[in-house]
Amino acid sequence: MMTAETVGSAARFDPQLRIPRRPRLRRGLAVGIEADQVVVTGPPKKQLFRGRSATEMLPGLLALLDGKRTHDRLAAELGLPEEVVFKALSLLWTCGVVEEGPPLGTAGEAVPDVDDQLADYLSRVGSATEVNPCWEEAATRLRTAEIEVFGDPALAALLRDELTGSMRVTLGIGDTPSEGTTLAVRADTSAGAGRDVLAEHCWDKGIPLLRLRVRGRCAALGPLVDPRTTPCLDCLTADDEEDDRTAGVGDHELAAAMFARDVFAAVSRTTPTPLPMRWRLVDLETLGQRDTASATRPGCPRCSAAEGPVVERAAPATRFEASVAMPPKEFADLKAHQMHYKPSNLALQRVSRTWPVAPAVELPPPDHARLDRSDPPRDAARPGPDTLSLLLSVTAGIRADNPDKVARWTASGGNIGSVTAYAVVRDVPGITPGVYGYVTSGHRLARLSSRADALPGDQPFSIVLTGDFPKVARKYSAFALRIVLLDSGCAQATAREAAHTLGIGFALRPRWDDEAIAATLGINPDMEPVTAVIDLGGTA
Repeated sequence: MMTAETVGSAARFDPQLRIPRRPRLRRGLAVGIEADQVVVTGPPKKQLFRGRSATEMLPGLLALLDGKRTHDRLAAELGLPEEVVFKALSLLWTCGVVEEGPPLGTAGEAVPDVDDQLADYLSRVGSATEVNPCWEEAATRLRTAEIEVFGDPALAALLRDELTGSMRVTLGIGDTPSEGTTLAVRADTSAGAGRDVLAEHCWDKGIPLLRLRVRGRCAALGPLVDPRTTPCLDCLTADDEEDDRTAGVGDHELAAAMFARDVFAAVSRTTPTPLPMRWRLVDLETLGQRDTASATRPGCPRCSAAEGPVVERAAPATRFEASVAMPPKEFADLKAHQMHYKPSNLALQRVSRTWPVAPAVELPPPDHARLDRSDPPRDAARPGPDTLSLLLSVTAGIRADNPDKVARWTASGGNIGSVTAYAVVRDVPGITPGVYGYVTSGHRLARLSSRADALPGDQPFSIVLTGDFPKVARKYSAFALRIVLLDSGCAQATAREAAHTLGIGFALRPRWDDEAIAATLGINPDMEPVTAVIDLGGTA
């Protein structure tokens, strides 16, 4: 459940929450006003608005949303403070009920060549991405697109028929796109060999090329090749898989229909699509599907800066980065940004490990004034619990816990706080040697083991950083691993700067035994990967 108060407050400072200035009800919606709730059906998700404000204010507000009235005028006609109206509109926009009024200079009439059914669809589902402030912008994207389809004649004709009615599509002749083509499409059903003239021409002329490939009973709905943002076609298709099954009746029609959906989404930007960074592989027999991606191969003469022989495929780490890469700005999805304010995602910032059955060891309050660079560093060759407390605090601790937001000492992706810190204490006065987990919510230690020698070292203490991957994955899915690693990098940088300011030794271990450390800490390294081992103490 999202509240008008939460969304409205965020919209005041977050520029990516674009609340309509002249709001209107989206086309194609059905609004039901009941005794205890207002029900809106038609957006990507059915919306229920409950509470006294919903039943008393929303019916009157919805009746006035014609795309002409501004917030102050709506407030005046309703006899309500403008702030209240703004918060209600913020919630309605986030829920996909309202959109911006027609572009200035129009009277709100239908856009030429767009029938009512298409206009209703563009408006009704536009909140799935929130890329277009109003449905007219999506219609303009479709009207100005020039799609030219090359390749297998039968498959190309099927694709043209699917897209006709929403955008201009022509069948290409030869291997050269016509003047004015904004997107070239290649429908591919046979194993090609040799030089790809169409791909070369599109790459040299900067024309985006989108491929539909059908082999046996497998369809690849992509990739999209654009020299401004992607590797070349040869690199993107280096991992192509073959399928030795025989195509079934209707397979090509099904592939064309699904591909047309992704073309429509990529051009209109009204519905989500993995393009341009990823594309879908679909089994036409089971309808199972998965997203895939690839990366530039070192040595590629067309899209790589590395010289030398072309490798067969990019390294796994490079392919992972490509699979979770952020899309170019023009393909940004504002709806995804709204998920920051979903209550379940906001709650993640307060989730952390506590080890409730482990003996608790209190730490002294951290003295952050010691990090004032104007003071000379103390003699910290043998750091005490106050130093350990301070380092854990700024590396993985909480600065303040306000009702709306948890403030941290170190940057954290999505403010989730993926870093979990452990302390291996060997020689810290007042703290028994052993292995401890750092409880961020209470700024204390949880004693996990007396085996300080389980992590060999000769410094007074070591800090082990891990990443809470499952917590971050609840919000960021496959992108979570990158967040975990970035968060660890921020925490390491903070620990290094703090240690240098305090005048104590700081050394990052370049390698370690994941399984041995995981056994020492009692963790599963696949779910909670070890991201850093830091030895602290001695002289800087």
